[in-house]
Amino acid sequence: MRISTSQMYTNSVTSMLNQQSKLAATQEQLSTGKRVLSPSEDPVGAVRSLELSRAQDQTTQYLRNADLLDGRLRLEESIVESSINVVQRVRELTIQANNDSQSNESRLSIASEMRQQLDNLLSYANTKDSSGHFIFAGYQESSTPFSKTASGYIYNGDDGQRELQIGPSRRMADGDPGSDVYMGIFNGNGQFIASAATTNTGTGIIDAGSVADVPAFNRDNVSIRFSSDTQYDLIDDSGAIIDSGDYLDGGDIRVAGMSVNIEGQPAAGDEFNLGPSRRQDLFSMVESLTVSLETGRRNPAERAAQHNEINTALSGFDQALDHLIQKQSNIGARMESLQRQVDINEGATLQIAESLSLINDLDYAEAISRFSQQQAALQAAQQAFVKTQGLSLFNYL
Repeated sequence: MRISTSQMYTNSVTSMLNQQSKLAATQEQLSTGKRVLSPSEDPVGAVRSLELSRAQDQTTQYLRNADLLDGRLRLEESIVESSINVVQRVRELTIQANNDSQSNESRLSIASEMRQQLDNLLSYANTKDSSGHFIFAGYQESSTPFSKTASGYIYNGDDGQRELQIGPSRRMADGDPGSDVYMGIFNGNGQFIASAATTNTGTGIIDAGSVADVPAFNRDNVSIRFSSDTQYDLIDDSGAIIDSGDYLDGGDIRVAGMSVNIEGQPAAGDEFNLGPSRRQDLFSMVESLTVSLETGRRNPAERAAQHNEINTALSGFDQALDHLIQKQSNIGARMESLQRQVDINEGATLQIAESLSLINDLDYAEAISRFSQQQAALQAAQQAFVKTQGLSLFNYL
């Protein structure tokens, strides 16, 4: 077969260009650290890499959301803990004020500290996060959650809970509405509330009571009305007498599954009411007791009325503590669950990164070896071209 000089030149140049192209591609792989430089080189790997990159971006966003959620929950947990400390201090002051050795002046001093604690409590409930949003306002995060009006304390937020996506199928609330934290508290002993009528003239003092017979407890309103200083009638909500008994100072009185204890000497016509517990806001509980302590008492009947008010407040504070501690536990459980999801996300991120590395990352040892081979091949092609391009019959004539 006859090979022309031009064909020989063309083949040699083409061979050198091919070797240069391969060498340039390997050199680009080494400089970028990527095995696949264009989707056409590995279509299947390119599609898989795109899917994994999308999953990695989503997982990274889940981790960012988890960081934001963790910060909000830690702030809320800290505020609830501070609120618990305030209520515990208020409870201590309540027990102190309930001592008969206290005078009107000393109780006034206790009330002054209670007002300071009430201001602290209101300040905690109106806490803002680092973005300037109120954490207990629900969706109304730009509105001050709690404010005091002439009719009492009101909640200006709503019951909404903002949720963040922290996993492919996992969402978690980043806080609790203030209506659920500071306002949804049962008064009394949590089942019923025992209170004394404001018209009482005797020195009878009733405790918070308890449910002694669960099946018989029907949450009905019942009154204990003294027909004399030694006799009492039990009256239902319709005004009918359902039972009567002899009064024993410090003895238990049981009715409708409820058991209460009355001490002191009630007067004829005195009345004590038992009714189902109602939800009440914590601020009003403290405010009511503070007003009671600020009001001077001049005779035994008025002092007994104050003791009854203090006992009612004390049982309410016990319920408030239980309520806030439960909220704190719920926040802690949410934080623990969040941490488990973060661990899952971090594990997924590592696995995705390893899969991406197998698809995209260059094997440097293999690439360097291939680069050396391609470099040697290019040099050989160039040297061969140098030898052949000078051949001519004229050199031998």
